[in-house]
Amino acid sequence: MELFMEIMLFVLGTCVGSFINMLVYRTAVRYGLTKNKITNKNRSFCDYCGRQLKWYENIPVISWVVQKGKTRCCGKNLPKEYPLVEMIMGIIFVMVGLRMELLIATLLAFSLIFDLKYMILPDFSTYILIVLAIIIGHNWFSGLGAGLFLLILYLVTKGKGMGFGDVKLALFMGLFLGYPNIIVAFYLAFIIGAVVGVTLLVTKTIKRKQPIPFGPFLILGTTIAYYWGEKIMYYFSRWL
Repeated sequence: MELFMEIMLFVLGTCVGSFINMLVYRTAVRYGLTKNKITNKNRSFCDYCGRQLKWYENIPVISWVVQKGKTRCCGKNLPKEYPLVEMIMGIIFVMVGLRMELLIATLLAFSLIFDLKYMILPDFSTYILIVLAIIIGHNWFSGLGAGLFLLILYLVTKGKGMGFGDVKLALFMGLFLGYPNIIVAFYLAFIIGAVVGVTLLVTKTIKRKQPIPFGPFLILGTTIAYYWGEKIMYYFSRWL
């Protein structure tokens, strides 16, 4: 019975992952961030020619594999992140289970993917996260402190170090994590961000002044701090 439930959660997660891929695309169109502007279909459609997809063309992971990563209608390459996002969401659903945190994980996944692709944290997902964090957490001082901290950095760097979307995401983080986990989340976000940034520069993947999104590192720090923040603080205090 437990195995059956995990399989069902994984399948449901892959479907949600497919929905996230669609939501990222349509949000990018609404923001004018993509050249493809096909939005005249209510159901799933081809990103390139707009043809409405058959049900067997829209099965998470399987359709991408069967079609060898191409559209059936016009033969264009489909993004490799489509099946990757679907599989990751399936794993997340199995790990988290049917709890309120599942909705938060879904919104964070959407925000992470969108920020990676377009360097923007959509307001609507962040606002929903803040509302959910208020319902679950009520860590007002941590929320205001976290938001104020990144707001100061935003003002000092004149928006070059991070975007205002990161400031709003920090408000959610403080409300959701509370103290001291918010400290762990920030610490991890800045450390991991610095390591990744330096690595990308050394390998010449990016240029010296080319910006990289900070939201994914905040989201990664939030995830780690939520599950292991207390243990990290405990071992860190013992090490000191």
